[in-house]
Amino acid sequence: MRPFHKPISAGFCASALTYLCFLTWVHSKAAARAEEQGTTGLIAIADSQAYVLHLPGFWALAIIAFGVGFFLFRDS
Repeated sequence: MRPFHKPISAGFCASALTYLCFLTWVHSKAAARAEEQGTTGLIAIADSQAYVLHLPGFWALAIIAFGVGFFLFRDS
């Protein structure tokens, strides 16, 4: 295996892991926010997901999770 394959594959694995974990988290937060507002339907969920994606806490957690995942997969 070439030396540059390991970091690239670690980046892909970390991205996939972060995406799957946070996709679930965003959906649950968005559904809770839509229910809290008393709205239903696809527009309400999409609006709530956009709201969650603009929260700084979401991005801080996503960056930390990517970094942890990248370093875990890089060393293996």
